[in-house]
Amino acid sequence: MGLKKYIIGSLLLAIIIFGYTFSIEAGDYRVQIVDYTIILPVALWVVLPMVTLLVLTIIHILFYGLKNYFTIKAVTKDSQSVISLINKRLLKETSSVNFQNENFKEIGSIIKQLDIDVSNSNFSSHDKDISKSVEQLFNIKSGKYIPSKELKLDANNPLMIENTKNRIALDDNFALEVVKSPEKNTQEIIKYAFLKVLESKSMTSIKKVIADLKLDNTMVQALLKKDSEQNPEFAMTNDIILSTIKKVELSNTELIEIAKDYKKMMTPDQIIKLFEDLAQEKEQYTTAYLYVLAEYEMIDKMRDILVNSSTNEYVPFKALVDLKDAGKHTYSLDTLSYK
Repeated sequence: MGLKKYIIGSLLLAIIIFGYTFSIEAGDYRVQIVDYTIILPVALWVVLPMVTLLVLTIIHILFYGLKNYFTIKAVTKDSQSVISLINKRLLKETSSVNFQNENFKEIGSIIKQLDIDVSNSNFSSHDKDISKSVEQLFNIKSGKYIPSKELKLDANNPLMIENTKNRIALDDNFALEVVKSPEKNTQEIIKYAFLKVLESKSMTSIKKVIADLKLDNTMVQALLKKDSEQNPEFAMTNDIILSTIKKVELSNTELIEIAKDYKKMMTPDQIIKLFEDLAQEKEQYTTAYLYVLAEYEMIDKMRDILVNSSTNEYVPFKALVDLKDAGKHTYSLDTLSYK
C-alpha cells in the first residue's frame, strides 16, 4: 500500500469511528492536568490516539523513506563515480573521484591503484564516455593522432605523450617545430622529435636548432651518424662536432663507432685532428684517439703517446706498435681481437 492510500484510508477510518462514537455519545469529557483543563467531545477523545498514531506513523515513514532515498541516491552517485574512475584510469589520469559509501570507497581505492587497459578491439559499453575513451585509446595505439582539443589530457599524461609522438611521426614539419621550441616540451618529446627530424630533414635545417637543445648520448650519436653521411660541403665543422660531443659523456667504444662513420667522409687529417682535440679535452678519450691513429698507421704518434703511459694502459695498442716495429705489418687491431 502506498503512503497516500494509507493516509486516506486511516483518515476515513478515523472519521467513521468519530461519527459513530459521536452518534451514540455526543457529550464532552473533561481532562485536568495540574492547572490545565481540556474539554473535548467524547468522540474526539476516542479518535485522538488513532490520529496521533497516524501522524507518528507518517513521520516515521517519511523519515526512513527520506533516509532510504538519500542512501539510494548516494549509491547511484557512487556507481557513476566508479564508472568515471574507470574511465580516468583508462586514460591514465590521476583520479580525484570521491565516494560516500564505505564499500565504494574500498572499491575506489583499489581501482585507483590499477593500470586499466583494453586489449579487445570489439569492446563495447553502454557508457558513452568509456566507449569514447576506448576508441581514443585504440586510435592512439594504432599510430593515429587525436587533436588535443578532443583528447583533453594533461601534457604529461602517458597517452598525451604517445599521441604527440604520433603527430611527430606523421608530420615532419611539426617535429621540427617541437625541436625549435624545447622550452615548451618535455625532454622525452624533444628527443623523439629530434630523431624524427634527423630522418627527414637536411643537416642545413638541423644545424640551426641543435645549439639550444639538451642532447643525450643517443641523440648525439644519431646526429653525428647523420652528419657523417652528408656531403662534406654541408657537414658540421670539427669545432661544432667537438662542442657537440662535449655536451655528453660518450664512451670510447661509442666514439670509435663515430670514428668509423666519419672515416667514410672526412679526410685522414681532419678526423685525426678531431680526435686529437677530443683527447686533449678529455684524457679518457685517448683510447679513441689511439684507435684513429692505428687506423691510419700513425705509429710514431701512437708511440709518443704510449711511451708515457703506465704498464697496464693501452695494452692492445702497445702490442700493435711492437708488432709493427718487428716488421709484422699484416697485424691490425681487429686481428688482435680489440674491442
